[in-house]
Parts: sequence; C-alpha cells; structure tokens
Amino acid sequence: MPAYNRRPTTTSNTLATALRALLEHTSRRVEQGTRSPHTLQMQETHVRWLLAELGAGLRLTAIDHRLIVELGDRSARHLSPRTVAKRLSTLRRALRLAVARGELAAMPAFPEVANPPWVPRVRILRNIAEYRRLLAALPLERAEWVALALWTCQRPGDTERMCWSDVDLRSTPPTMQIRSTKTRRPNPMRVKMPAPLHSVLVARRDRLEAAGTPPVAADPLVVPWPWRSRVLPVVCARIGLPPMTAMDLRHTGISWMVRRKGLTLAAQRWGGWSSFTMMELYYAHALPARLGEASDELASMAEEPSNDNDGGKDDAERDGSGDRGNGS
Repeated sequence: MPAYNRRPTTTSNTLATALRALLEHTSRRVEQGTRSPHTLQMQETHVRWLLAELGAGLRLTAIDHRLIVELGDRSARHLSPRTVAKRLSTLRRALRLAVARGELAAMPAFPEVANPPWVPRVRILRNIAEYRRLLAALPLERAEWVALALWTCQRPGDTERMCWSDVDLRSTPPTMQIRSTKTRRPNPMRVKMPAPLHSVLVARRDRLEAAGTPPVAADPLVVPWPWRSRVLPVVCARIGLPPMTAMDLRHTGISWMVRRKGLTLAAQRWGGWSSFTMMELYYAHALPARLGEASDELASMAEEPSNDNDGGKDDAERDGSGDRGNGS
C-alpha cells in the first residue's frame, strides 16, 4: 500500500498534522525523483503561511468553504490572487491527503481561487454558445488552438504535438490520430474527427495555401501557445465565463461526450484511462440525473429495428467502420 494511504499512527487530526504529512509525502517524491526540490521549498513556505493564518491547532473538521473564503479575502489585500491560489492549493493537497489517511471524512468545498467574489469552481464550458463566445474573443490562431484542444479531448501537450500527418481531412469520414502520453500510451489511436474540428482545420489549411505556405506533414496543426495558462483564464473572465485553463478544454470535451452517451467504453478509450475509476470520479457530474431520461432510454430499445442476422455485432461492425468510424 502506498505510504500516503497508510492509516495515521496518531489520533490527532489538526491542520499541523495534515500539513506535516504533506511535506513528508513531497519529500519522498523528491527522493524518488518525481518532484523537484523547488516544489518542496515552495510548499514549506506555504505551510508556514497557512499555520500563521489559521493556527496549528485548528481541527480539520473546522475547515469549511466559509473559512477558506474568509482566508482568501484577507490574503488578497497584500498577496496577488496567483499567490493566494498557490497557497490554497497546498491546503487542498493536505486535506486530500488527510482524507486518504482517514483523518478527514470528506473534502470541503473549495472556492474558485481568482479575483473576489469567490465562487465554486466550474471547470467546463456549459454549452456550445459559451464555446462560440470564447472563440470570438480570441485571435484566430488562438481560437484554432482552443478548437483543437476541445474537440480532440487531449491534454495541452498532446494537442501541440499534433501534426498535419495526424489528420486525414479528405477521407470519408475524416479521421485523426489522438494520444495520451501522460498515461504512457504515446502510440496514437485513429478516431473519427468531430465535424466542428473538421471545418476549423479545412479553413486553416485553405488559408495557409492561399498565403503560399501550404502545410506539410511535419508541420504542427496549430501555432503553439506558450502563455496559455495566463492568457486564457483572463480572457474567459473578461467575457463572463469561468476562468478556465487549457486542461479544462479537455474536461469540457469529455464532459460533453459523457452527457450525450454516458460513461462508455469509447469515452474511456478516447480519454486514455485503463479503467472507469477516474471517469466515475471526475465526470459523473455530466451524466443525466433525471429518472425519466433513464426510463426513456430503456424504452427506446423496443423502438429500434431488430436485425437477427448481425450475429451480435455492434453498429460499428455492421457498417464496416470499426474504430475508424465510431470515434472509439
């Protein structure tokens, strides 16, 4: 069992205990080479500040949404919102570790760490109208970057690794190769390209050809965006959207996929997970919650035409598309 999941040897469940356990966990990660020494130094600074602001003897059960909001309001007077965000992130990690160790029953609701007023964090675009508002507020090259990240549901690094050799815009249907290098599965998987992304890439290709610089296979699909982590949240806040990061575009695409089809095997394979555990943890919020919808889905099975000659094959196998056509 990992060390951070062991039951605590002491019955104390104060803030000082949780922060001390976090520093011990980070120290082990530094020794293993999976964290940099700078991370430990930064956390030590945050721990001293949290103990000074909240008190070492504060019980973990007393830490709630209201207390965190008040802490953010006090701190915003002499610290930048970015610094407050980092220090509250350390507190969040310590509380999450306390939950794993059995010192805390559940995580308190953390507010959005940005400029006041503090509100619960919303990590996704809620509908296609918000997506279009975001594209309209960005320069063309940045809007293309956002479209590629959202419709491929890839992490930012994998998004920028995509080249023109990874897409086939002329096939029927158009296809693309996606990756999930964080899960150590860098080999690409070919899937059907969503229609909105196809229109964006066709327009980009035509624009480059008209400018006399047609793309070659090794060229990146979009222009790299080095300052996206700073620019994108500010743009979103300016137009009234949640201050999203580039990673939240992946969350948006997968949440939309789950909202339409549920926690399917195709969504699991697309996201690059080896099991449904992570999907259940992070994307159950997107599932339809009304029992009437469940009843309609069940009754819809009786309305579908039956085919006794298909030998148990699914729709993708019957139409001959396989993984290439069903977006799995």
